[in-house]
Amino acid sequence: MKKMYLMNRKTIWSIILGATILASCTSEFETNETEELKAISAKASFKKDFMVILKSEEIPDGFLAELESMGATLKSSIPEIGVAVISSTEKINSKISSLSDVRSIVPDLNVQWITPDLYPQASPLSIGSDELYFPLLWGMDAIDAPEAWNTGQTGTGVRVAVLDSGIDAEHEDLSANLNTSLSASFIPGEDWNVREGSFFNHGSHVAGTIAAADNGIGVIGVAPNAEIVAVKVLSEYSGSGPFSSINAGIVYATLIDSDVINMSLGAVFNKNGFITLEDGSVIKVPGKLISEIRIAQQRAIDFAYKNGVTVVVSAGNGGSNFDGNGSAIGLPASLNNVISVSATAPLSWIENPTGDLDLPASYTDYGKSHITVSAPGGDFDSPSDFWFYDMVLSTSPGGYFFSAGTSMASPHVAGVAALIIGKNGGSMAPHEVTKKLVNTADKIDGNGVSLYHGEGRVNAYRAVTE
Repeated sequence: MKKMYLMNRKTIWSIILGATILASCTSEFETNETEELKAISAKASFKKDFMVILKSEEIPDGFLAELESMGATLKSSIPEIGVAVISSTEKINSKISSLSDVRSIVPDLNVQWITPDLYPQASPLSIGSDELYFPLLWGMDAIDAPEAWNTGQTGTGVRVAVLDSGIDAEHEDLSANLNTSLSASFIPGEDWNVREGSFFNHGSHVAGTIAAADNGIGVIGVAPNAEIVAVKVLSEYSGSGPFSSINAGIVYATLIDSDVINMSLGAVFNKNGFITLEDGSVIKVPGKLISEIRIAQQRAIDFAYKNGVTVVVSAGNGGSNFDGNGSAIGLPASLNNVISVSATAPLSWIENPTGDLDLPASYTDYGKSHITVSAPGGDFDSPSDFWFYDMVLSTSPGGYFFSAGTSMASPHVAGVAALIIGKNGGSMAPHEVTKKLVNTADKIDGNGVSLYHGEGRVNAYRAVTE
């Protein structure tokens, strides 16, 4: 219902910046098998590509050559986490599985991480000067970002890797802080710099919330002097990407000495192995497959964590309670050593700018076991004709767009993490960053862990002053 509601409202809105709700998760989980299958949100394509997961988190000398000698085509390898990516057949895989170093072989699933048919349909608006759109950035007020900037903390010296669908390198609010020499793509056939003439780009929108420059133009990011690096792990055309690309992107971001990784992406799987394909059909695969895919991604996250990288991820947009739901696995939000972020929003903000900015967004996933902190993600449920102002405004090719989702909440937290690390001299252990975020978050629902806000809604000012 949310999808149709949003699309219907967009048809009457042709002159505003743009609107989208990027839904990567289902609305709820059911108990019987038929309804449970409908609740599986990950759309995966089975190709002839496979991940070979080794028992060790390293690749022995000669192992890759051995794979090729058995008839497999080596596509790539991630030696830091003991994973090789091959094109192969089941017959060849059977031989590879017999090798003593091999733990498992799983299809390299090409998963729909963001929903392409919900991209905005309206043209971007021309902008003026003097950061014309700053008054519309209610999210910055919600987390007290201006107060943090006034202390002198702007993220200087901090590198944030944006694992997403690329970034517009020519955008006037992004180019100054974008490290083009380190930016890279892990999607075959697509450059990290989004194609000319792109309409809306998810990664560019996320990047602007993190670190749009304080340059007197357009908008400003939470950490306006932080450096951003585009690490393309999703197709800018479809919002999909294979697990191997995401895992490789995490490792790459770590190897280039990123301080923070933002992953505004997510999908939900069922532990029993049900997978929904791109054509909508549902197949059952061994539950062990899902477990092994999770292990490979956890290795990548752990590699980043052990090497000093704070990993911030979106919690998911399915409106689902993960507490007590043992059948659901949200990746990467359910993994260890990540900061999982739920979304908050105002209601009819433009008509009541002093109202509550911390309402749980209508779509956000939640659960005390699932959420670390909350942050502004925007919403579209207001009955007002000006409902779109409740969403998050940020950069996109050709201008600026409103968007809503936990994808928009996560970069607010990544930006605050950059402020914290910047204040600490440009280096800080991930567990210390998490501790600071948690200890300085505003307890929206009172003391204790909240169902919707986790440890609380992040507060940039408190994070750099307490």
